[in-house]
This record gives sequence, C-alpha cells and structure tokens, in this order.
Amino acid sequence: MADILVIGGGIIGAACASEFARRGADVTLVERDELAAHASGRNQGLWILPDDAATVAMARLSLGRYVEVASEAPIDVQLDPEPIGEILVARDDAERATAVAAVELAEREGVRVDPLGPAALTEAEPAIEGEVVDAWLIHSGHRLDPGALTVALALDGRAHGATVRHHLNARALARRGDRVVGAVTDDGVIEAGTTVVAGGPWSSTLLEPIGVTLPVTGARGWLIRLGPAPIHIGHLVRAEPPVDHRQGRAPDRPRVSEILRDGTPRSEVATVVLPRRDGSVLVGSSRQVWMTPEPTEADVLGRMLAATTRLMPTLREAGVVSTWWGVRPLSPDERPFVGLVMDGLAVATGHGSEGVILGAGSAALLAAQIAGEETPFEARPFAPLRFA
Repeated sequence: MADILVIGGGIIGAACASEFARRGADVTLVERDELAAHASGRNQGLWILPDDAATVAMARLSLGRYVEVASEAPIDVQLDPEPIGEILVARDDAERATAVAAVELAEREGVRVDPLGPAALTEAEPAIEGEVVDAWLIHSGHRLDPGALTVALALDGRAHGATVRHHLNARALARRGDRVVGAVTDDGVIEAGTTVVAGGPWSSTLLEPIGVTLPVTGARGWLIRLGPAPIHIGHLVRAEPPVDHRQGRAPDRPRVSEILRDGTPRSEVATVVLPRRDGSVLVGSSRQVWMTPEPTEADVLGRMLAATTRLMPTLREAGVVSTWWGVRPLSPDERPFVGLVMDGLAVATGHGSEGVILGAGSAALLAAQIAGEETPFEARPFAPLRFA
C-alpha cells in the first residue's frame, strides 16, 4: 500500500509526486493519458508574480522549487535564469485602475517597477504602437516549457522513489466506511494512506460520487503561436481587461435558459504576448465556459488577434504557426483548493490559468498539512471547503 496516491499527471499532480517523494513517502501517481496531456502542456509557459496578494507566497515557493528541479532534470525545462520583464499597459482608464493595483502589489513585494512614459515605452518595446494611456515595466517573469517542467517534476519524484504510471484511468475512489483508502483503476484497486485528487477540471467526477462538492468550473483557453515576429519583442506584454479577480470572475456553469436565449457563452479575451527563444511569439488569452468536447466559437482566434494587433500592429505580418487550447479548472475566487476534505482524501485543484505559477507551492502546502506541520504560508485562502 502506498503512503500517497496522486491522481492526475498535470503539473499539480507531478509537483505533488515530487514533493511527497522528496519527503520520503511511498508515492504512486496515476495519469489517464500522458503527462502534461491537457492544460499543463497547453499554456503560455510563464511564471509571473500573481495579481492576488494571497497567492504570492505560494508562487514564490513554486519558482524556487522549479529552479532546483530544472537544475537536476534530464530534460531541458527552458527556465529563464533571469526575469524577462513584463510590460503592463493600460489602454483606457478602466484598464489603468486594474494595472495600478498590480503595480502596487509588485512594489509591496519588493519587485522593481519602472513607469514608462511614451518615449521610454517606445524605447523598451518598439512593437507597441497602439493607443496606451499608461505603462510600466515590472522586473519579473520567467519563461519555461510547461510540458517539460511537468515531466521533470514527475521524473524528480521517480528519482526519489515514486511510481509514475500513465495511461491508467482512475475510475472511482475506494472507500472503507467513511475513509478513502485509494482508487479503483483499470488495473484494479490501488490502496493508499492518503489519496490526492489533482485531476484539474475532471476532479469532480471522482469527488461528487462520494459527496464532496467543489465549485470547480472548466474554462477553455486558446493560444496562438506566430512566427517569426517582424520586429524584435523583448518582454512579456500584457493588457488585461478591468476585472477584479477576487469578485467571481471565474465563469459559472450557465443555465439552460441562458443557453436557449443567448447560445453558448462567448470567450473573454485579454492581450498577452510572450516572445519565445526561437523568435516565435505566443499570443493569448481567452476564457470560455467549457461545455463541449470541441470548440464552439468560430471567431475567438480572430478576436484575440484583433485585440493584439491593435496594440502591436507589426504582428499583422507574422505567420500563424499553430493554435491550441486547454481546459483550466477555475474556482469562484480564482484561488486553488488545497487541503484535506475527508479522512484519507485531499485535493489540489482549481488553479485556473495559474497552475504553473502555483503548482509546486500547492504541493508544499498540502504535504505540510498532511504531515501535521506548520504550513509554509497562510493556508486559509485555499481551504477546499471555503464555499461549503
């Protein structure tokens, strides 16, 4: 019998396998597909300082672990040794209010921020030609290969004794009385002292049958790879719509009446432009309530590119190399659910678009909780049953 059974081979599950194995636990990880098969391998590949103060400590711990794992990994994680820098722009007064809050948080956390007037903005990033009312250079942001990082974490767990099994589906949680004792897989029951459900937006399919309900909503997000860029882009460029991440931005499941009246909900679109080492550029982002196995919007890519090229017109001449999407697990307050939910059962899910940013920190928090240790940072913002 394993000490820890981790269900899910995305970055959260892989980080948990690494963390628990490094602590000397007997760990088994099971993944129904390959490692990083879904959103963990289909994202920008970026660590930045979060806009939510409650998650900063979790994010900083994550980056430290990634640096350690990347230095020992047999695969190139492509983690920037120094920050690439993030140019945050506001295109109107509403966006400015959101951006100012992010800038103030970065400064409180000791991150250098340089205000950029029109001339300084042009010098820092000549590709930005659209109308901008304010801009800042935040000295943060590390690029990485998210799929490689997920694999590296899983291999790190294996190097410390974990068993990693992919293409093995966990069908249900196994119970003995009121205690969860493992999971039923296609190869039979795997018993464990503690089972960790880290199945992203699919976590509820295992939790709800045993009476554990978490408000996790799946949201589809698209990315577009362009290349080569007609002009050098040296920083992450971000322009976010004016929303409060702590006030229910995460989309809820739509009602039938809403679909009958309005059709399938449309994606929210923001502008995120990330230069890659090979000269290509990743363009994001979008968010749509996940309802169908395949995409339902014909115009979402065009809307993303239109918003991006209004800010950076030279990208109109770039070629479209590829597009892809992944499904992110969102909580109502966009903070993950991390912790024990019943005897023998813990969860680590609901990270939204910040799985890479918060992954290893989530694993460290959960490991401390299960061991009965003092947690590395405040755990209450991530309590799994905070909406119960």
